[in-house]
Amino acid sequence: MSGDYEITHYRPEHLPGVLDVVGALWKFDHATREQLFRWKYLENPSCGHPLGIVALHGGHVAGFRGYFANRYHAGPGRPDFVVLHPGDTCVDPAHRNRNLSVAMGNLAKQYDPARYRLFMNMTSSRNSLPGYLKMGFLPLASKVVLTRHGANPINWLRSRRAQDARPLAESRVRFGRSGDILVTDSPRPAEMASVAAHYAPGAGALRLRQDLAFFEWRYGNPVQKYVFYFLMDPESVCAYVAVNVSPNNLAAEILDFGEVADGGVRRILRHIVRSRAFLRLSVYRYGVDERLAPALREFGFDTDPPWRRVTGRRVGESRALPLLIRPITESYSDRDFLIGGLDVRRRENWRLKPICSDAA
Repeated sequence: MSGDYEITHYRPEHLPGVLDVVGALWKFDHATREQLFRWKYLENPSCGHPLGIVALHGGHVAGFRGYFANRYHAGPGRPDFVVLHPGDTCVDPAHRNRNLSVAMGNLAKQYDPARYRLFMNMTSSRNSLPGYLKMGFLPLASKVVLTRHGANPINWLRSRRAQDARPLAESRVRFGRSGDILVTDSPRPAEMASVAAHYAPGAGALRLRQDLAFFEWRYGNPVQKYVFYFLMDPESVCAYVAVNVSPNNLAAEILDFGEVADGGVRRILRHIVRSRAFLRLSVYRYGVDERLAPALREFGFDTDPPWRRVTGRRVGESRALPLLIRPITESYSDRDFLIGGLDVRRRENWRLKPICSDAA
C-alpha cells in the first residue's frame, strides 16, 4: 500500500465522503444512504459510537469498512460480550488494488478486546473469502440454505429471476388478524422481547441478546421489508416469526422466531405455508435449532428443490460458503476463543439466528 494513505477510525466529519464511497454498494439515493448509515452505525444500541474505519487520501475518503455490532450472552450471571460483524467494505475505484481493504481490517484489530471479543463474518463472498482466511478467520459453520420451494420449478425460477422491486403493499401477504394469527409489517418490541426471554433452547449456549432496546432498533432498517407473524393468546403475543421479503415480493427469508410454549412457531409456519404469500420460503440452517427443525422437516424445507432431489443432483450443501470467526486481538491463542467457559469455535456452542447478520 502506498504511504499516501491514512488509515484511521471514522469521525463525524467523514460522513459525506463515506456516503459517496458506499454508493457503489448501496444503490439508493443519497438521502436513503444517509438514513441507512445512521441506523446501522450511529443508532446501534450495542455500541456507544460508530464502528468504522476510513482510508483517507489527501484528506478525502477513499475507502470505508464498517462493523455491525451485536451483543451476545453466555447465560445467567455472565456479562454480555459484543461481536463485530464485518459489513460494508468499499474502496473508491480510483484507489483500488492498493490493499486498502486489508489495511482497514488490520486497524480494526486494535478495538478494545475487553469490550469487543470477536469478529464474525456472516456475509463473505467467494472473492473475499481468501482474504479473510489470510487474516486469521476460521470457519464456524456453513451457510447452507433450507428452502421450501414448492413443486413447480417455474414458480421457483420466477422468485429468483424477477428483478422488479415492488412495495410491500403490492405483495400477496394478507395483513390483519386471521384466527389467532396476526400479520403485520410492524414489530411489537416489548412483547417480542418477552417471548425471546422465554425462548432459550439448549443450556450453556452463546446467544444473541434480544432485549427491548434490540427490538426497538433492529427492525428499523430503512431498506428492508419485514413481515411479522404473531400467535395471539388471546391478545398477547405467545409466539412470533419475522421474515425478510425479497424486493420482488415473491420470496421471504425467516430471520427470527420465538415461542413461550412448544408448538407456537410451528403453527405460524403452517399459516405462512398455507397462505401461499411467497413462491419461496427459506432459512439458513445455522439458524435452525432443535425446536424449529421438526417443523421445517414437516413443511418440506430442504437444501435442494424437489427436481434436484429426484435426479440426485444435490448441490445445496457443496456451494455453501462458511461463517467465519476470529478474536479481535492482532495475535491470539486458544484461550482467546473461550467465553464463559465455551469454545466459540464449536458450532454447537452457539444459538445463532439470521437476524444476527448485518445483511438481514
